[in-house]
Amino acid sequence: MKFDDLYFTGIGCHLGSLTPVSAPVAAGAYTPEEAAKTGQLSTSVADRHGPDLAVSAAREALRHADAVCGEAVRPSLSLHAGIYYAGIDFWHAASYVRDQLGIGPWAGLALEIGAMSNSMVAGLDLAASVLRGRPDHEDVLLTAGDRFGNPGFPHWSTDIGIVYGDAGSAFVLSRRPGFARLVSVASFSDPSLEGLQRGAEPFRSASAAASTPIDIRLRKRQWLEDRGSDYVHARNSDAVTTVVKTALSDADLDLPDVAKICAPHYGRHLVRSQILRPLGITEGQTMTGLGLRLGHLGASDQIVALHHLMRTGEARQGDHVLLLGVGVGMTWTAAVLRVERETPPPGGPGGRP
Repeated sequence: MKFDDLYFTGIGCHLGSLTPVSAPVAAGAYTPEEAAKTGQLSTSVADRHGPDLAVSAAREALRHADAVCGEAVRPSLSLHAGIYYAGIDFWHAASYVRDQLGIGPWAGLALEIGAMSNSMVAGLDLAASVLRGRPDHEDVLLTAGDRFGNPGFPHWSTDIGIVYGDAGSAFVLSRRPGFARLVSVASFSDPSLEGLQRGAEPFRSASAAASTPIDIRLRKRQWLEDRGSDYVHARNSDAVTTVVKTALSDADLDLPDVAKICAPHYGRHLVRSQILRPLGITEGQTMTGLGLRLGHLGASDQIVALHHLMRTGEARQGDHVLLLGVGVGMTWTAAVLRVERETPPPGGPGGRP
């Protein structure tokens, strides 16, 4: 779908300290062979839980939005995402984030998005649809935050080819003119791949992660025994090319017109097979280098990458940036942005990748 009146007015992120790959290799938690295959140099490790990382990122995003708009921005709709344990059972993290920001009682909703690693880009699709169809909403705040680690989710060894990193991210989508315009967005779903993260795992009445680490590697191997990796690669390639081609067509652009592609922060091997090969692009057209320093940040990869482009000035006025989200289940979303103003985010503690 094409848009001409929706904008990014604020963006923020919060990262942990970088743990170099030499540390888990020395501890026996990561093999030199895995390090060579993924190319991972380090990953972000935070000492705060996911919702608090999201709050910190949202504070920066709202400060940025206030500065860009020249007035206080208080979103009526808040969307929050996290792909792992938020720190408390039976609880609503989206309301916590909104309350910690001091927005307080306000007409509208605080909701959680469940598209896993695609949540922020898919949330952009959702937020744009709300703003287009609901004139009583002017600003939407989207936040994400995840903290991985022991005992349930070791950063380096939980998944095949992917090292996870801790981060919070946030942005404000608005009807008001901002630093970047949303040009188009497209999404695609293929639930036939749902079992890739489930494997032969049984349903339980309570999470076992408190005592036994999640083993995504085993689940994937179990599921792939029957179907093979070629099926996954084919379905992913179809979906990635579909959403990217649709978003670019709606924007009247081709891939060479895009200055940068902010895609998932997988290791180098998976980036090549899941992103570069299907699209016929090079690593230099993506933010893979940043991802190899920070790790896969749950739902925050694309927003942290866009924050980096804006803060460093690598995204210039008139540039088009493509956000590509991929979430287990599986879903894919592509969004095209056009940089309207070179207005960097204000920065803050933990906000500089």
